[in-house]
Amino acid sequence: MNPFITLTNTDGEKVRINVNHIVTYQRRAYKKQYGQTKPTTYTYVLLIANCTREIQEYPEEIDDLINNAVFNIPFTQTHLKGA
Repeated sequence: MNPFITLTNTDGEKVRINVNHIVTYQRRAYKKQYGQTKPTTYTYVLLIANCTREIQEYPEEIDDLINNAVFNIPFTQTHLKGA
């Protein structure tokens, strides 16, 4: 299993994030600047320890990346006795 996904921050740089450290994410927008008809949008990602990232991808794209990272784990059966 590879728990990391690769996203693009608002500067265009690639960022690798461990999916186990993501607390929440949502689409947000910067305030409109002079001359803009529409504000610039980004996805706000909150990680553990109040660390944040501003990402270009939409939440639906992040959902798909997380699903691919988490649900493609190979399943192995173990016969553990006791607990």
